[in-house]
Amino acid sequence: MQIFQDFESVPPAFHNGAISIGKFDGVHRGHTLIFQHLKNYADKLSAPSIVVTFCPHPSAILHSNSPHSLPIQTLARKIDIIENFNVDAIIVIKPDKQFLLQSAETFFFNTLNKQLHARIIVCGKNFTFGRDRTGTPESIKNYCKNSEIEIKIVEPVQINGITISSSLVRKLIKDGHINEANNFLGMPYHLNGIIVKGNARGRLLGFPTANIENIETIIPKYGVYSTIATLNKQKFIATTNIGISPTFNQTNPRIETFIHDFNNNIYGKELHLDVLELIREIKQFNSKDELITQMKNDIIQSEIIAKKFLITF
Repeated sequence: MQIFQDFESVPPAFHNGAISIGKFDGVHRGHTLIFQHLKNYADKLSAPSIVVTFCPHPSAILHSNSPHSLPIQTLARKIDIIENFNVDAIIVIKPDKQFLLQSAETFFFNTLNKQLHARIIVCGKNFTFGRDRTGTPESIKNYCKNSEIEIKIVEPVQINGITISSSLVRKLIKDGHINEANNFLGMPYHLNGIIVKGNARGRLLGFPTANIENIETIIPKYGVYSTIATLNKQKFIATTNIGISPTFNQTNPRIETFIHDFNNNIYGKELHLDVLELIREIKQFNSKDELITQMKNDIIQSEIIAKKFLITF
């Protein structure tokens, strides 16, 4: 799979293809269906399959205080997931205001038609693009009448009558409903960051933790979670505390992970976390011993959840 950083660098070998365009923030089951259709249409035409996406999220450019300022997934993870669908290329656009404020018609004819020479546009039913989101599947149909481009519309995916969307997944993560978010994503919610030195309080309690910083994605609701930690491509069951520690008057939120059956020095390493399930919310304990008892129970619960996940995954 080829990765391009702008439309100008796309060589002729990737012209005349099937194209899907979108933010694809938090690649979920709805997006995966689009990629499957994209690949199928491209193969039928013996044409290249191309995904166009954006980094950073356009809302972060147009509205700096937008709730979408932090993505659901890093660009690297998004690319890794999309690559699994065997698409031929991803074009990652770093948008600026000028690009985002161009009309849908201008983008369609100047970029998709004249620059990429697209043959098919594959998009979801709720797809929008261009200034004021005036570009829709219906407007694309009208544009296609004046070009040789076709449009294929993919119906949204529903689970239990609920239509999957990135905004819904984002809300579920922020509210701590990780099970539902993971079901809509089709995979566990993923965090990754760098392990830094903490205050070693976990070690004094008998549960040494890895403190993670430099996280680029949204943070789930404060609480204790069952997680799978990946370090140097090796997986471990882990229990992760996200938030404050009221028992010790710690008001600065942190992400601290106790990696089960592991006690190596890993400062400065990158740690990946698959967040499986919320075990409990943050609470204040009356004593250190009461906290230790609860932590032991959390670890037992985390083991049960993670082992079940590893068996079924």
